[in-house]
Amino acid sequence: MKKILLLISFASIAFSCTSDITDMNTDPKKPTFTKPEYLFTNAEKKLVDQMVSTSVNNNVFRLFAQQWAETTYPDESQYNISNRKIPDTHFLVFYRDVLADLHDAKVLIQNQTTATASEAAVKQNKIALIDVLEAYSYSILVDSFGNVPYSQAIDIEKYPLPAYDDASTIYKDLIARLAADAVILKTNSADPNFGSADIIYSGNAASNAKWAKFANSLIIRLAVNISDVEPAFAATQLQAALASGPLASNADNTKLTYLTTSGNQNPLFADLVTSNRNDFIPAEPFVAAMEFVVPGGDPRMAKYFVNAPAPAAPVIPAGRTYVGGTYGEANVFATYSHITATLNSATFPGTIFDYAELNFLLAEAAEKSLIPGGSAQAKIYYDAGITASFVDWGLTAANATTYLASPKVDYTNALSGATWKEKIGMQAWFALYNRGYEAWTSYRRLDFPVLVSPTSAKNKGILTVPVRYTYPGVEGSINGTNYKKAASDIGGDLLETKIFWDKF
Repeated sequence: MKKILLLISFASIAFSCTSDITDMNTDPKKPTFTKPEYLFTNAEKKLVDQMVSTSVNNNVFRLFAQQWAETTYPDESQYNISNRKIPDTHFLVFYRDVLADLHDAKVLIQNQTTATASEAAVKQNKIALIDVLEAYSYSILVDSFGNVPYSQAIDIEKYPLPAYDDASTIYKDLIARLAADAVILKTNSADPNFGSADIIYSGNAASNAKWAKFANSLIIRLAVNISDVEPAFAATQLQAALASGPLASNADNTKLTYLTTSGNQNPLFADLVTSNRNDFIPAEPFVAAMEFVVPGGDPRMAKYFVNAPAPAAPVIPAGRTYVGGTYGEANVFATYSHITATLNSATFPGTIFDYAELNFLLAEAAEKSLIPGGSAQAKIYYDAGITASFVDWGLTAANATTYLASPKVDYTNALSGATWKEKIGMQAWFALYNRGYEAWTSYRRLDFPVLVSPTSAKNKGILTVPVRYTYPGVEGSINGTNYKKAASDIGGDLLETKIFWDKF
């Protein structure tokens, strides 16, 4: 009798807690729904993390741009990117962690009903912000791989094995999307967007205008990239974006300021500090170029590099202030100058577009007659790009003015013997320090600085600096038919296969 009463007691307790026994299958710690704000924030962070990380499992672009060298394990500087499946990670992060979250956030917002014109404007603004980040993400994928899944991407139920779209066609669609987004954000400039869920521009009162400037700046980047293959189209799109309004100063830079809390720190902090590893040092091609550009060296070197104090100080050659490691080889960490401690801060911002980059793009555009003004206008943008870089790294405009007067830097000094491509390419390389992807892209487009494949890579048959990532290995096994067509369409799935816009 006691056993029967005990069973009845347990049953009444269970049924008093819930009238639906299926609730027992619900994990309260794993919600089945979310808010678009959460998805948007996560996508922003994953995107910036991927672009600023220096983990050789995620991002090797500082190495490809030969701004940094490696110490113990130089495989990535020797262009071995398959052992660690680096292209797989790059591809996966953008499609799974960034674009999928942005897509789901957009769907949730599109399904929301609005009762007032103000609510409708907020909805438009949120969708526009998502669209800008989608366009940025696809542009990075195209510039990394070439043809990629686009029109059939993300919808895994309808397209479990997505086709690869033509890269040039994707580019043109991205430009159109960005132009439309900029119009929306400017029209609804007084209306909110994601608020504090936007961790790039903070969702403040001025954020719509900043997002519009970012969208226009992205158009300018894409237009300059495509200008060698479709100059007339590039000129039209670039001039429209310039008239609409790109970044206007360093205050508009597109960046995410990290936090001190674990999980929200700049990935560099984990890669350079908490890992207790000394895997990276400045690369000698980059350090030497900065040392000899002006007497006494480029003033930004003191912001970029540091020497260990005695007695651990490296042996510095005569006439030098810093010395970089041999690119493509293993290096002894203590023997060379080190990367600035500034990057060791957990809260150091992660930048994906800045005013310096914009000005170098516009200088190139002026030389290519995409905008009026020719070399005279190019000099204005070139000088502005250098000045923006100096100021952003804590130097002054006066420091930049002195630097600009040096013969090897002065844009109009014919005695240097440098072409406009070399002048812009070298200074963009310097200014894009710690922005390895953009430095690598500038090199691919201008062919300056002159970078060479290291001996160790040449011995493996890689005779040139890579100009693209190979496709992820998993694509060949899972999405084989579409992968093979894409590889054939671009001219082969090789490190030396140029992206469609890399004409020269």
